[in-house]
Amino acid sequence: MKTVEHNITYIPFPLFVIDLDFNVLQVSEETYSQFPSVTNFLELVDTDSRKKLERFMRPEFAKAKIELNLMTKQNTLALYDVYTQWENDERLYLYCIEKQESLQQIQEIIVRQQTQLENENLILLEKQEQLEVTLKKMEKVVMQHDNLANFGKIASSIASELKRPLISIGGFIQLIKPHLVDTGKAHYANIALDEINHANNLIYQFLSTHVPALPEKKQANVQKIISDVIASTRNEAGRNGCSVKYVKEQILPVIDIDPLQIKQVLLNLIKNGMDAIQASSNKQIGNIEIRTKLQKDTVEISVHDNGKGMDHETQRRIFTPFYTTKDKGIGIGLSVCLKIIQNHGGIIETKSNVGEGSMFTIVLPIES
Repeated sequence: MKTVEHNITYIPFPLFVIDLDFNVLQVSEETYSQFPSVTNFLELVDTDSRKKLERFMRPEFAKAKIELNLMTKQNTLALYDVYTQWENDERLYLYCIEKQESLQQIQEIIVRQQTQLENENLILLEKQEQLEVTLKKMEKVVMQHDNLANFGKIASSIASELKRPLISIGGFIQLIKPHLVDTGKAHYANIALDEINHANNLIYQFLSTHVPALPEKKQANVQKIISDVIASTRNEAGRNGCSVKYVKEQILPVIDIDPLQIKQVLLNLIKNGMDAIQASSNKQIGNIEIRTKLQKDTVEISVHDNGKGMDHETQRRIFTPFYTTKDKGIGIGLSVCLKIIQNHGGIIETKSNVGEGSMFTIVLPIES
């Protein structure tokens, strides 16, 4: 329990741990940036909100979200989404997230003029950077303790809530885009929409690590899947000075797999290979080679690149969620790949040396 309590300090949101009498047992460091120090959580709760909180102070409400008016560090009341999670019948975790005002801000943009769209784009970029920093901070928690199911569930709920205003923002920007075209400022809308799509992708990837979809298996031709993936990456490979080819040595049987998920894994491995090549001395002569091999009970798919390679420590941690060696990465892609292959009853093996490239080998059972 001491380890878990220590980890609570690093949670990147305001978090209170309270007992049945609302006494504050512990808080995260981020809590002090928004709330004054109190010994009892009720000291922060507006009088009209206290009855609502008391109704949810029962274990039968194992997980819930309620809206409360809370006293902030500036001695003003603000509306918060409070996510609750019982650890047992005696301790309750409360995550406090201030209500988003992004929709109202976008509506004001429509009324005011297109110049404010540029300002909103900057705000959106800041929110995206904050999300990436938040995911980075959560790596510390994941690495320090394995039994963090409660935090994962609440973080997943928060990520889902964040995605809704982003979708609405995108819709509003699409509405005002014709006006910006008329004034020669359409590129502002394009930049904002690109950043919204990127932020949505980050949230989707985070949710995928917490609740991976089960494969929808059907009889599929692995060699055709590989050919389709190579075709879809041809343009990007050309821009990066890379050659992607499939060396076909055997005819493989059809096997029970989810074609879309296997494509997702192969695309991720190929794009990682391109990134590794761009970070090496082979950036203009990159080579990614895919081979397949039929064993007695399995089919093996290997993806080999001539990129910068990995040291032993990186290979040991490469599939850990939120671990990354990239400047702009968040370390989710390979952990998702591993979950997909494991859900197929397979494994992923790695072989790499610094300066000599890397090889990832997917091993899938022939019979599921």
